[in-house]
Order: sequence, then C-alpha cells, then structure tokens
Amino acid sequence: MSQKPRNRNFSSALLGIWMAAVLVVGVAVFAGLYWLIGSRQAAPAATPTVSLPTAQTATEAPIATEALPATAAPEQPAESACAYPPLPASGFGYGIQAHSLVPGLDPASGFNIARNQLHLYWSKIQTRWYTIEPAQGQYEWATLDNAMDAACKNGMRVMLSVVAAPGWTQANPLDPNLGEAPPDDTNAYVGFVSALIDRYPGQIQAIEIWNEANLEREWNVAAGVDPAAFARFVQTTAAAIKAKDAGIFVISGALAPTGANCFDVFCNGTGTRRIVMDDAQFLSQFLQSGGADQNVDCIGVHSNGTNLSPTADGANPPDKAGYTFLGPWNSPHYSWAMKSQVETYAAILDQAGIDLPQCMTEFGYASPVDGKFPPGYEFAADVSEELQAQYLVEAYEYMRTSGHVKLAFLFNLDYGPLGGEPDQDDNTIFSIINKGGIPRPAFEAIGSMEKP
Repeated sequence: MSQKPRNRNFSSALLGIWMAAVLVVGVAVFAGLYWLIGSRQAAPAATPTVSLPTAQTATEAPIATEALPATAAPEQPAESACAYPPLPASGFGYGIQAHSLVPGLDPASGFNIARNQLHLYWSKIQTRWYTIEPAQGQYEWATLDNAMDAACKNGMRVMLSVVAAPGWTQANPLDPNLGEAPPDDTNAYVGFVSALIDRYPGQIQAIEIWNEANLEREWNVAAGVDPAAFARFVQTTAAAIKAKDAGIFVISGALAPTGANCFDVFCNGTGTRRIVMDDAQFLSQFLQSGGADQNVDCIGVHSNGTNLSPTADGANPPDKAGYTFLGPWNSPHYSWAMKSQVETYAAILDQAGIDLPQCMTEFGYASPVDGKFPPGYEFAADVSEELQAQYLVEAYEYMRTSGHVKLAFLFNLDYGPLGGEPDQDDNTIFSIINKGGIPRPAFEAIGSMEKP
C-alpha cells in the first residue's frame, strides 16, 4: 500500500531488543512489538461479512506552487456539520483506529462500522506529516480530507496523532532506516499542527503530540532519546494548540513499554547514545522536566496485549499452567499486563504531583489468522479469537472503571482485510475483521458491550 504501514509499535527488531533486555538486564518488557497472537478459530460459512471500503477517486485539494511559510493557513475545504452523539454518562472515550488513510479507498465504511455497528465514539487517525507537506508550504490534503469528511459525516470524534517530520525540516538528518525524527525546530511542527487546526475547524477533538519518543525508531536524533527534549517539544506544541483552539484535548505522545535502557540494538552496548529508554524512567524525567505542565490534558500511554488478561499483574503473573509463552514468568514485569502498567504510571504521576488522566492511544490483543502470525509473536499463541474478544472487553471495562484512563483507542478495526498476510504483517493479526470482511468474535463482543 502506498501509505507507510502504521509504524506499528511491533517491529521484529524491537521485539528482539525487548527479549535481549529480558535476558541481559533481567527485566521483561516487550518494548517494541506491541501485541500478541492467539490461535484462530475458523469462522462458519454463515458468518455475515462487513462491507469493505471501495475504490474511489480522491478529492483533489489545491497544492501550493510556491513555497509558503510553514505556518501559512491552507485553503479550507467545504465546511460540513458534524453530528456528534452525546458521550456516555461516564465521559469515558471509547475509541478505535481504522485503516482510513489508504489513497484511492473510501474510508467512510470504516467510520460507519465504528459508529453504527460497534457503537464507539472516537477514532484515532495517525497523521504522517511528510505525506501531507512533502515540501515546505506544499500541501497534499486529499487523503486526509476524505478521512476527516467521513469521520464527520458518521459522527466520529477525531484524535489526530501527528508524527513523522519531512526531510526538509532537518538540516543533517540521520539514517532514516534507523527511525523517524522530529524537526530541528519545534516551530516547524507547530506550524504544521496549526495548519491542521485551520483546515479542519471544529473537527479535531484531540491531538496527540508525537509518538513513542523513548525509542530511536521515533526520535532519531544525534543526541539520542531524551525526556527533557521531548518535554520542551510537547510544551511548545501544546501552548500553540491551545492558542489556536482551547477546546482541543492535548495528549502527550505515548511511550512504548520497554523496561530497558539500550545503547545499541541488542541492549548490551556500552555507548553513550541512548536508543531505547525505560518507559517508567522516561515518564518520570519527562514530568520532572515540565512535560505535563500547562496546556497538556492527558498523558499518552500504549499497552501491550500479551497472553495475560488485561487485569492481571504482570509483575506477579498467575499460575503458568496452560500457557505456552512463559515470558511473564521468566521475567516478571508490570508491562506484561494493562492493569499493572496503568497503575505503575498512575503512581509515577502521583509522586510527581501531576493530577492528569492517562489516554490509552493504542492497545490491543492479537490472534493468528488461519493459524499464522509473524515471527516474534509467539506470546499470543495462548490467545484464541474468543479469548481475544474477552480480553478486549475486559480492557475497555477496566480502563473505564480504573479512575486513571480517560480515552482508549483499540488497534485495530480493519487491517485484516486491508493489510498484508498474517505471517508477515503483524497489523493483520490485531484486526477485529478478518480477510474477506468476516467479523471476528471481538467484533460482536465490542459491538454488544455496554458503554456506560
């Protein structure tokens, strides 16, 4: 697909880092591969299919022919009224991520399914800056315009996760094969975020500032990952967002659960340039550096779905009988389960005197498709499709009742029919719709789940 695969926070290299850290550092985390796998149950022939996106001609938006200042407001698309349904009485944000930025495919069906069949209220759209502004001031809006229009027409509130600076923002870029980098000047990022707000007035309910800055893969700068630098980046951007639209909910970029500090890809180097930082340490230093001060409304987090229930204690796992993947028992760590991770972060926030909720901008559980999953996802072999459904419902319910989480976005709706082969594309095994548009058990479970 022409869209870069959603830099899924599961990469085989990163899983290798995590596993090496487990052995070398004695801490089990699963730092870069986000999620898991379980044994797929064959869907009966009578299982209804879900209508999939169809090819369409993207609506073209004007592209500037001359370089403009990065902060210049782009031409506005036609305005349309967004009929957002009232939020549940709890105020908790039930969200999901659909594959909505595929050029040539109509994103409307995904948003329609999320709102009218799953009865969710929020959609995450990860916006890759370099695809929209490949040259300074020259915007290519068509694909995002279509997604924003479809979300609006289906009453889905939008959280934009804004990542991936274009090369023109970096004077001396590092090897892009090692990861993406922020711009040299944060004001360039501010200019792009401002352009987004100007283009979609009233249609952006939340913005996540960057993503997984405790990994080189997302923060590939000469100095290495640095919580103080990220704190400055977040604060500068948050202030600009609130100045543009005080009603936008601002989320600090979520961290990748790692539990390790690495100075090379195998986490056993002795260098000085940090490429992976322990998420708890990063969060503590980020808070100490003022990253959650004025204008930030929520602390972004990501949770790895493993073979443990979301309400388990990853540092004190249950009896291992019946499990085939033994990572949580070989190296107990809070990040093996959602509840223990959320509570660990809550304690860090409390110790820092920060009274902010967490926003789970990505969580999920995977299950193999036709018995297949990519190498490195053996931990999910203990999760059947039925158990995937159970765990996802438990995760939503835990977060709503925890008192710690405000918003939660499931990854993902439809990468199954729109993604790659399950033994190669880890996005596919997290989808709640299978190849051919067949809903998995999790689809029905989430659709029928009460959302108080």
